[in-house]
Amino acid sequence: MCEPVTILAATAAVTSAVGAGLGAVSANNQAQYQAQVAKNNAKLADRAAADAIARGAVAEQNQRSKTRQQLAAFRASAAARGVAVDEGSALDVQETGQALGNLDALTIRSNAEREALGFKSQSMNFISEAGLQKSAGQSALIQGGLSATGSLLEGGSAVAAKWYPPKKAE
Repeated sequence: MCEPVTILAATAAVTSAVGAGLGAVSANNQAQYQAQVAKNNAKLADRAAADAIARGAVAEQNQRSKTRQQLAAFRASAAARGVAVDEGSALDVQETGQALGNLDALTIRSNAEREALGFKSQSMNFISEAGLQKSAGQSALIQGGLSATGSLLEGGSAVAAKWYPPKKAE
C-alpha cells in the first residue's frame, strides 16, 4: 500500500502539472485574442488610409473647380469692363491665379497622401504586433509544457525515492 506522503507527492506533482498546462493555455488564448485585435486594428487603419486618399481626391477636385470658377469670374468681369483678358496684366493675373490654384490642389493631395501614409504605418505596426502576440502565445504553450513536464518529473522522482529508496553502502 502507498504511504500518504507518496500519495501527496504524486498528487502535488499532477496538480502542479495541470496548473502549468492550464496557465499556458490561458496565456495562449489571451495572446491569440490580442493578435486578432491587432489584425482588426490593422484592417481599420487600412480603411482609414483609403478613406483619406478618397477624401483628398474629392477635396483636390473641389479646389480645381473653385480655381476654374474664380478665373472664369475674373475673365467675365474683366471682359465686361472692356479689358483684353488674353494679354498684359489681365493674362498675368489669370496665370498667377491658375498657378496658385494648382498649388493649393497639389497641397491638398499631398496632405491626404501623408495622412494615408500615417494610417498605413499604423497598419504595419498592428500587423507586427499581431505576429508578436502569436509568438508570445506559442512561447506560453511551450513554457507551460516544459513546466508541466518538470513538475511531473519532480513528483515522479519523489514517489520513486519513496518506493525505491537508495541502497546503503555496505
